[in-house]
Amino acid sequence: MTAIELLAVSARTVTFAVFSGENKYFLKAPVSWRLAMESTDETVAEGVSERTVFSINGLEPHTAYRLVAGGEVFDFVTGNESAFVDVAACGASLQSENNAPALQKAIDGLPEGATLRFGPGVWKSGPLFLKSGLTLQLDAGAVLYGIADRDQYPILPARDEDGRVLGTWEGVAEACYASLLTAVNASGIAIVGGGVIDAGGDRGDWWSWHKETRNGARRPRSLFLNRCEHVTVTGVTVRNSPAWMVHPVFTRDMLVADVKIESDPDSPNTDGFDPECCENVRMRGIRFSVGDDCIAIKAGKRDPKGGLDGPTRNIRIENCFMECGHGGVVIGSEMSGTVSGVTVARCEMRDTDRGLRVKTRRGRGGFVSRILVEDCDMDNVVSPFVMNAFYFCDADGKSDYVQSRDPHPASAVTPRMSDITFRRIVARNVHTAAAAFYGLPEMPIENVTIEDYTVSYAPDAEAQPPVMACHIDSVRHGGIIAENAAVTARNVVFVREGAEEPYYRQALLRYCDEYAADYRAYKGGALCYEDGCLYRGLIALYEATGEVRWFDHLVRHVSAQVDEDGVMNGYAAEDFNIDNILSGRALVWLARRTDDPRYRKAADRLVAQLADHPRVKEGPHWHKHRYPEQVWLDGLYMGLPFKAEYGLAFDRPDLVAEAADELLAGLELTYDADSRLYRHAYDSAKAQPWANPDTGQSPAHWSRAIGWAAMAMVDLIECLPEGEKRDAIVVRWAALAERLAALRTADGRWLQVPDRPDLGGNYAESSATAMFAYAYLKADRLRLGAGAAIGRKAFEALYKNAFEVDADGRRVLGAIVCVAGLGGFNGQYRDGTPGYYLTEAINPDDIKGVGPFMMGFAELLARS
Repeated sequence: MTAIELLAVSARTVTFAVFSGENKYFLKAPVSWRLAMESTDETVAEGVSERTVFSINGLEPHTAYRLVAGGEVFDFVTGNESAFVDVAACGASLQSENNAPALQKAIDGLPEGATLRFGPGVWKSGPLFLKSGLTLQLDAGAVLYGIADRDQYPILPARDEDGRVLGTWEGVAEACYASLLTAVNASGIAIVGGGVIDAGGDRGDWWSWHKETRNGARRPRSLFLNRCEHVTVTGVTVRNSPAWMVHPVFTRDMLVADVKIESDPDSPNTDGFDPECCENVRMRGIRFSVGDDCIAIKAGKRDPKGGLDGPTRNIRIENCFMECGHGGVVIGSEMSGTVSGVTVARCEMRDTDRGLRVKTRRGRGGFVSRILVEDCDMDNVVSPFVMNAFYFCDADGKSDYVQSRDPHPASAVTPRMSDITFRRIVARNVHTAAAAFYGLPEMPIENVTIEDYTVSYAPDAEAQPPVMACHIDSVRHGGIIAENAAVTARNVVFVREGAEEPYYRQALLRYCDEYAADYRAYKGGALCYEDGCLYRGLIALYEATGEVRWFDHLVRHVSAQVDEDGVMNGYAAEDFNIDNILSGRALVWLARRTDDPRYRKAADRLVAQLADHPRVKEGPHWHKHRYPEQVWLDGLYMGLPFKAEYGLAFDRPDLVAEAADELLAGLELTYDADSRLYRHAYDSAKAQPWANPDTGQSPAHWSRAIGWAAMAMVDLIECLPEGEKRDAIVVRWAALAERLAALRTADGRWLQVPDRPDLGGNYAESSATAMFAYAYLKADRLRLGAGAAIGRKAFEALYKNAFEVDADGRRVLGAIVCVAGLGGFNGQYRDGTPGYYLTEAINPDDIKGVGPFMMGFAELLARS
């Protein structure tokens, strides 16, 4: 396997695989690349890829280029092009509710070898029918957007005029609605670029009748190819399908590479890629996150209506990432026409119910053979390898005929499975069994080989059946189960004392790295506490892992805000804004670890501000100049850990002691004995309309405010010497930790208003949950109490339940309230009542949640 592989080239795009033989979906180390004109060596594009398979767009037709990547060189020539036509020039419009008529007319009129280009924007359309020799180019920012109106979708009959299968459903000839993109009897089709094919599964009623018909027809796919040849799909994102996402049938010589295939995890039967009765299909560098199986290889089904009659052969799946789904690579259950010659190599599977699964039953027939899975990693896959001849599909799936363990006469409808090899596999956090093989007594599974396989188990796994069949015992942390199966196992290692590392480690390291790389200063570059949250997360990740990328991100972001004289962008000491002090913790940290004097100079300016910063008569600083005589829990975290860390770094013990005194005073002022929680704020003057006239406290408890206070407690405890002040804060933390433990949601998170589960619209809020997770984990590390289990559960609940996929297909942390405060702001009066906190906007991936999430993640990484 060469260092650089040319996977596909069109007139204007190219897709490569680099060092694919030694990497999986992600490269072990990023690779810098440069694209130049071959004749002059003039650079036309350059970048860095973290993925093994990547595409370059914006090239010129019939032009010689040279790619230099990782010290390797590869020359190539782009393809010819008979015409290059923009959809906007063909009557399509971003304002149109259905561009299908204009787009179809353009497609039908283009000469062979033409490219039809979609520029940036959302192009609404009903189904389109592609033809031979067409290149469909979706530029970055372009979305081909399936409309919701089912009446605009033609119905493909079950068979064409010659009696050949046309419409299909689960291996059977059935009428179905045309897909957003459909091609029949076509050759030489290419779909390329960096845009999105959004088939609109969440629009209309598609997902509400997933096993039924409407107007006698089944649901459409995103991309449906029937009897096509030489098809290429590169660079695009396919998402949000009414049913299966990409479904080629009777199709030969197809390449799909550098593609994302995504759907809502709860969407019904949204398999990612289902080659059926196909030959010579290659999948390279595809990222899946879907509502059913990521890849489902099929070969028709015996049925009175007539099934697809043909084999599926020669399928190669390499360098793919299957992040969510019912199964990673699944064969069946429709496989009556036989499946053979499937290779799965150098792939990663995370959070899929199964890894490689073969499923069939009596009555299906078919022969599954020559299956190879090698050099793959699986994490939190419930059952890595499953072969099941008792799969209870169809109306009679649980009948005695299907489920009986007594031998039946072998016949043409008896399925066979043979020659299956698994080698060089690592599976972490397995729940049920390392592998499970259930063959028929009349037709045992033959010649299964497992070698060089390391298995570790999920500590919190619960016993469950490893396959979907009747009469199967539940299993937890099992080995290799083989009933009516001939299995040879060599060098299989079971690590039963627990997982070697958190199952989410690699996925979240990438998330944090991408977030930091793409982050833009929250307030246009002016010093602010929001950016300080990022800095805290990067520092924590660097200290936990020692990886220089976190240090580099930190220096890049902080240095952009501080000039050589220590002057900070947008900073005005006279604002007496305690929020601005938070970023100073990064300045102190960098001043101690670099020779750059700017950081100490800037930190000195912040200390000078605190020396003059107004205080309430009880001792703590005002929250801000425009919030006079007020102490907010937020401010305890913004200012006091900085004060203590500065004091430790630069021999100012008075500041360390002062920070402890102010924290204790602030906590006392905001403490509510009845709830054993802390109010959001305190008005020393008792003059604010939101303030209780007797206590001066605000009316409600806001989780993120309490989260700021919790983090301030554990961070200050770490700074303080043994003694009375430290002990007093430890007591405060222990009492809060006990109270918070009783307020968790069922999955381990905390509500926006933590003590009001009865409040309509209350929700599990992510920033507070991340803060509490961090505080529990750090407190456990400091030996302040056994709260690690609470912190870990909260963190894992965020990972499993709070992440979403945004409009660009990126993973984002959801359910983060943007901001909440007290008093007048932007024309609104914030009265601090419980209901008020539910009116504030939610901002996915807001740094006020992501920063603490990084900090909690770092605490977990430090333990692994």
